[in-house]
Amino acid sequence: MPATSPPPPGTRWRLDLEYDGRSFAGWQLQPGQRTIQGELEAAVERLVGHPSRVHGAGRTDAGVHARQQVAVFDTTADRSERAVRDGLNAHLPPEIAVVAAARVDAQFHPRHAPHRKTYRYTWLVRPSRPVLRRGRCWHVRYPLDGEAMQRAMDPLVGTHDFSSFRAAGCSAPHAVRTLEAAQITREGDVMNLEVQGTGFLRHMVRILAGSVVRVGRGREEPVWLREVLAARDRRAAGETAPAEGLVLHAIAYGVGAAVERTMERDG
Repeated sequence: MPATSPPPPGTRWRLDLEYDGRSFAGWQLQPGQRTIQGELEAAVERLVGHPSRVHGAGRTDAGVHARQQVAVFDTTADRSERAVRDGLNAHLPPEIAVVAAARVDAQFHPRHAPHRKTYRYTWLVRPSRPVLRRGRCWHVRYPLDGEAMQRAMDPLVGTHDFSSFRAAGCSAPHAVRTLEAAQITREGDVMNLEVQGTGFLRHMVRILAGSVVRVGRGREEPVWLREVLAARDRRAAGETAPAEGLVLHAIAYGVGAAVERTMERDG
């Protein structure tokens, strides 16, 4: 594992990343485990010649993918944007790509700056197994009622106590979160749940996906999800959906002072 001593003051770089999470134990450094953060820090040290801690906008779980993750690191080395992007990609494994690199203000932190995240959960709804989407969806062999699933999700939009959708071991001091949008879409045999907010609890999106699928199968009525929310008890909700169906889809910064006041720093 690279050393973590901070470099002298220099340039702070923002990285926009894409990764396939299947072969990693998540974002965060873990002893003896292959992680996104660990691979990035090793690549940064090779590129700039000194160790530097890489900070991300959030910690994705083992097996979860990212279409856009944002991270920063500091360096005293003088490099162009192209050199940072291409140099890091030369040292990173094929499952991780730096899509863009840019200099940012030294005070910018991807987790603490006002931002909004969009997560997308994907189901492949057909009898035959996935091939092109293997490892990037939850394969369900039974029909799902998308309209019923949308009706179930609608009451969850807003600011609520999401304790029923919070995994054990979550370090957040409380479970109040604001879900700004929740949309079920379908294109052919692919269905998506897309949710947007300024902070999420541990496994929150996966528990939402594992719960709303019960409505889609007809095992529960749409009103059930509102009852689960009101229970504030993880045991009331459905299963935690498989990690491979989840993607951190987008992160938007500069979303305004109102968001900054309500944003949670841990999700």
